[in-house]
Amino acid sequence: MNPGGSKGSIIITGVGSGIGYETARCLLAQNYRIIGIDRQRGRFDELPAGDHLFLEADVRDFESQKQAIEREAAHHPIVGLVTCAGILVRRPYLELDEATFDQHLDVNLKGPFFACQAVLPAMRKQGNGSIVLISSSIARSGSVAGAHYAATKGGILGLARTLALETARDGVRVNVVSPGVTDTPMPRGHASDAEVLAKGAKIPLGRIGKPQDIAETIAFLISDDSSYITGQDIRVTGGAGLF
Repeated sequence: MNPGGSKGSIIITGVGSGIGYETARCLLAQNYRIIGIDRQRGRFDELPAGDHLFLEADVRDFESQKQAIEREAAHHPIVGLVTCAGILVRRPYLELDEATFDQHLDVNLKGPFFACQAVLPAMRKQGNGSIVLISSSIARSGSVAGAHYAATKGGILGLARTLALETARDGVRVNVVSPGVTDTPMPRGHASDAEVLAKGAKIPLGRIGKPQDIAETIAFLISDDSSYITGQDIRVTGGAGLF
């Protein structure tokens, strides 16, 4: 047991909104210490009372993440990493410029790559840890005006499988959660509330996902209940994509 009585520290990127915020809330309720990383606090201050700390940092900055994680590891075991930071700015393929492609590559793929490199030394040293990377159903289905997003989220799948193989004997597990359309700010950047919610009619379970659906799956993969699961992609889609 840690000095503060928590189960250990969980690093969560993109903690200020959406799935990142809900994951922090869910894991905080399960007695983990939460270290939230984001460029802006967003909803972080809405978290209930508990053991949590916000670190203002850009996921594209390896050194700032590394230094923050090393400071945390000096006082608390880091038992989990969840990479929720991500962006989607839609562009038709032939209108997709290099700057927009690079921005998505840097945040959506290089960001998790850096976060994993920053946290793995501590996990290896202590002999345990669980990493959950966030991909998307779009990695497999593709999406009109989303080639750059699909490419980065597909890269997450390859990164996770490789890390799972490289770290399994160190006691570290690496898995992916791939949400379908979820009720977060991201889809609302491209559609109205009514349009987003209407997508639920095409989903077998009859609704779009809630951030809690994704957070609870992440919490399972962080916990010892999933101690024999690594290298997997858990698709939290309400059955979308089955036909």
